[in-house]
Amino acid sequence: MEDISQLFSKELNKDPESNYGSTRSTLFGKFYERILAVYIETELGYKMIRKDNDNSVSKPRIYWKKVSGKQKGDWLSQQRIEKSLKRKVSHCTPDGVFKKGGKYYIWEAKNWPLYPEKGPIPQLKNYFEENPWIFANLFTVEGKEHYIDSFLFSFWDMEDEEKTFIKENINQAIGKGKFKLLLTKPILEECIKNQYEWYLNIVKQEKKNVDRFFKQLLGK
Repeated sequence: MEDISQLFSKELNKDPESNYGSTRSTLFGKFYERILAVYIETELGYKMIRKDNDNSVSKPRIYWKKVSGKQKGDWLSQQRIEKSLKRKVSHCTPDGVFKKGGKYYIWEAKNWPLYPEKGPIPQLKNYFEENPWIFANLFTVEGKEHYIDSFLFSFWDMEDEEKTFIKENINQAIGKGKFKLLLTKPILEECIKNQYEWYLNIVKQEKKNVDRFFKQLLGK
């Protein structure tokens, strides 16, 4: 199978008046979280916390005033973490909460295919120093406060050595075993290879929406 990252490559487009790489990345960004959420539930056995009235995702809140930011390691800059916390106002809202075995997992997805930085290690180091929500112990959802047992963090892709380095250093900083990485690219490749019915339904539905939109633009 062709490298799926090429779906977002600007080189695929030969029309200088358009930018397919940017368009595809933007389009993918509108529904990839839905694919990941259903994968985590269906294939990994977690249960996403949803609203009772319409089954939509219940977004958790992490209040910055309750985040200590005190790390146990030295990979992340303690000074930058403390400066970031001083600038933060009220709360942040991760992408969702999963529950498994009576434990709560805060989930955040940051997927940047072909993102123009020096690789995932400096990219995520900078991100967590600027957004130190992984140092939180408590979150609120649907008006109730709960203890955070672990974090699920979705990222596009990285080499095995990079994955090991990031997991070891972040787990050292926040507590062993609390940080888990889920890579989007291999998940997509698995979904395409296995042709999961739920995955095909999501993609077909999104394709139908986009096709309808462009037909309306063309007056058809």
